[in-house]
Amino acid sequence: MATYLLAWMIGDLEYIEAYTPGDFSGEPVCCRLYAPIGLATHGQYSLDLAVKSVEYFSRLFDIPYPLPKLDLVAVPDFSPGAMENWGLITFRTHAVLLDEHSTNDRQREIAATVIHEISHQWFGNLVTMDWWSDLWLFEGFATHLAYIVVDELFPAWDVWSEFVTRVQHVLKQDALRTSHPVEVGVANPGEITQIFDEVSYMKGAAVLRMLSGWLGEEQLLKGIRKFMMRYMWGNANTDDLWMTLAEECQADVPEFMRRWTRQTGIDESTIMVRQSLFLSTGDIREDEDDFIWPVPLALATAEDPTPKNIMMTTKELILKVDTTRWYKFNMGQSGFYRVSYPPRALDLLGQTLKNGEETETLKTADRVGLLTDAAALVAAGVSPTSSFLTLLKYFEDEENNLVWTEISLRLQELVAVWLEQPAPVVNAIKEVQRRLFKNIVKRLGWTYPEGEDPAIGNLRALAIRFAGRAADPEDTSAIPPDLLFPVFEIVLKTTTGLEEYEAILAFYRETYSPGEKVVALTVLGYGNSPEMIQRTLAFAMSEEVRNADILSALATLRSSVMGRAELWNFMRQHWDVLYERHFDDLRFVEYFILFSIGMFSSVEKYQEVQDFFANKDTSQCDRILANCLEGIRTRILWLERDREDVEVWLKTNGYLVTTAHDEVGVGESGGGGSGMKAIAAEEDGQYSHYPFSRRTSSLHVRHDLQLSLALLGRSRSGSSVDDGLSPATNDTHHSVPSATSSCSSSPPAVYLEHPEHQHLNHLYHTHEHQHHHHHHHQHHEHGQEHRHQQQHHEQIQHSSYQQQEQHSRSQVYLDESTARLIDERFQLSQQQEQQQKDGAIMPETTTAAPGMAMNDLMAVSVAANVATAAAAAAVTGVVPPRAVTLEGEMEMLRLGGEGDY
Repeated sequence: MATYLLAWMIGDLEYIEAYTPGDFSGEPVCCRLYAPIGLATHGQYSLDLAVKSVEYFSRLFDIPYPLPKLDLVAVPDFSPGAMENWGLITFRTHAVLLDEHSTNDRQREIAATVIHEISHQWFGNLVTMDWWSDLWLFEGFATHLAYIVVDELFPAWDVWSEFVTRVQHVLKQDALRTSHPVEVGVANPGEITQIFDEVSYMKGAAVLRMLSGWLGEEQLLKGIRKFMMRYMWGNANTDDLWMTLAEECQADVPEFMRRWTRQTGIDESTIMVRQSLFLSTGDIREDEDDFIWPVPLALATAEDPTPKNIMMTTKELILKVDTTRWYKFNMGQSGFYRVSYPPRALDLLGQTLKNGEETETLKTADRVGLLTDAAALVAAGVSPTSSFLTLLKYFEDEENNLVWTEISLRLQELVAVWLEQPAPVVNAIKEVQRRLFKNIVKRLGWTYPEGEDPAIGNLRALAIRFAGRAADPEDTSAIPPDLLFPVFEIVLKTTTGLEEYEAILAFYRETYSPGEKVVALTVLGYGNSPEMIQRTLAFAMSEEVRNADILSALATLRSSVMGRAELWNFMRQHWDVLYERHFDDLRFVEYFILFSIGMFSSVEKYQEVQDFFANKDTSQCDRILANCLEGIRTRILWLERDREDVEVWLKTNGYLVTTAHDEVGVGESGGGGSGMKAIAAEEDGQYSHYPFSRRTSSLHVRHDLQLSLALLGRSRSGSSVDDGLSPATNDTHHSVPSATSSCSSSPPAVYLEHPEHQHLNHLYHTHEHQHHHHHHHQHHEHGQEHRHQQQHHEQIQHSSYQQQEQHSRSQVYLDESTARLIDERFQLSQQQEQQQKDGAIMPETTTAAPGMAMNDLMAVSVAANVATAAAAAAVTGVVPPRAVTLEGEMEMLRLGGEGDY
């Protein structure tokens, strides 16, 4: 038994217990769930899962559970999500406790976490890794096995489609030069904690799923049983497993798998099919592209939609395919690679989806894969960003929650990269998002019918959040758990009033639900005034917030320009103290770095980060730092490459219009005008622009937020808010991204060609020239107007925030009380270390579009039909919604819940 698996637990705890039926082993196993006094009953769901899982794994491995008992313990302040100590599994409280008001997503996450840890009782504890370089084997297998069991217990959940969405995060990480192989050497203890990342967990699981697709799941499980019997009560390494599988399955498993586990990166396949390394920066050197992966292509066509398993073992492969009809590689998305389609092929796939054809063939996983591959190739410069925006139009009638989740994440990433560009452009991108999601809100409404499919409820909450709209301002029922986060987020993003902030802070202090505390703390990071941001930073670091929960607030602070700046300043001012205080919790240090610098997209910030860490001891966090720097570089290149491409697309499609004179918008970036306006409100097919004169009082927002929180009430003993009503219970589905998942974009790739697209063979070599030619053509076509805009963009890019702010102030009408409320600090240049204070343009009041009834903007936050002035403003576009949450935020606590130190 490995010493790291030994644990004791002492505390004031209570427990509930149950026994396995003992059908397999003949001896029932006592399973208990321990929790702080008063919370044990909230562990009934997890206890039931434990009983079922112990019995299931006993049968799966053909080995009875080896201990006489199994305890699950909820620990209030526990940094890892969970830890598989043998017979005494410890969990962060929210990762194991559930109540009747928790969200559907929380149930799924707890199931995955509990089953993941119980699988370790065999695969990890009974058979333990030889050395830390084999960590991936046990974490990857535990993740893969957890999905098998969850799918068996809850077939309606469609967990394998969700698996595909999670793989997208590691595909992005693995597209970095700073990524590492699945099998990674560990030379000293300082490197151990740094390999507990998405590569070890999700890439490990993804390549095992690919192996399962090649061998067949039953053959794979037979080999695992043989492996377990051979090495039980001892140690084993990756090669031991490959050799055992080769014996059992009569296949050359070592040759197939070693290339996937010992080579960094992902394959990219482009009928000629060509494979090459795929990097998020797109600048692959010749010496980096000498790998050849064995790629299972899994090709389906319109003529034969049954996937054909074609193993590609050469750099290039010629296939006969009818290119006048749709075809798709990597059917089922079980392969760990990207696919780059020629424009015509991508358009055919999009039209097929738009027309409702082949919905049974192109399943959820395939639609997710199509989107994420296109987005990754855009970020790497293989395709223009406009091609992805066009692809989104084909998904307007999509009904699956997982597909819409991916759409929201890709648009969030786009907003995050463009966040500091001129406000009209940023707001126009957000308008693309709003129009996509508003139709879902109209279709689904706000009510949650009894017996409704949980997936529909998840889609409703997602759509409300990203459309930012409220339907019925008169409904006063309690807010459903799935809507708690969207409502709070909309309110704080669209008002500068402190009363709303105080109300949510009070909610955090009053609720006893761990999940609701995480919701409230996370939402505080969306505060959109300097005072709110400073208060959130101070509160997150106070004794009121457990160390394990600090990151929840920091993650959302980075979703605004102000938040990014203040978080980066805070990190530089307090780095030495924070590093010393949290040295033993390197997970915290890694995420703090990620949240502080992980979304920068300018050369200036890149240099600031390099300069700051140049003389710091980063030996314990050098991997995450390198990943973040490469991510910044990726975004810099993306922005430089596609800035004009995006603006042209937005204009062409009616989201951005050019005016005869510059007009400055008030957007998240605080950027100046560029002769453009963002389309904001849609009424009867007509679109109006952002006005800056008519306003309604923000007191409506403040008053009705208080009403909102009062309406959260469901009777609960021992907990109340100011009006005497108890707040609703909720567990959110936020999870913490891997320490590198948000740092950039992409993964390997398969390029698809047919005769009329042979030029793609030279794609990487000619892209820069083509891009330059594209710019020249656009300037020639549009004349002086585009030259003026290009010059203006450059001016904006190199001007300080203060200059942009002053330019904006002259165009916006603010009352004195609002102006006095704003006091914001920004670093004026990379040479100046001291910060200066200046008034930020953060209007306290909302504006009303011409012709709109005043009632349309009055805020009332409600339950089934939540409406706030903020939400209404977000719908009309009158007040530009603040930056949406960043890529990976929806995974914010999930990895923490399933990963284990």
